[in-house]
Amino acid sequence: MAQPSFNMDQDLLDELDSTLEYGDSRSGWVRDAIRMKLAVLEEIDELDEKMTDEERRQFVVEAVREAVDEE
Repeated sequence: MAQPSFNMDQDLLDELDSTLEYGDSRSGWVRDAIRMKLAVLEEIDELDEKMTDEERRQFVVEAVREAVDEE
């Protein structure tokens, strides 16, 4: 398995750590986040290839909120 290395702001790392529970790993969390983003991008790019990263994030947040409100 590849072992990439990357930098991130300490605030972002602290936020990530605050979501982890006993037995969770940062690596697993990041792998899942990458898979989720790739899947979302595949769907969103079919809608509008010119969306910025921020517009994509906002679109996803709004879609999730709507889905939760419908339940």
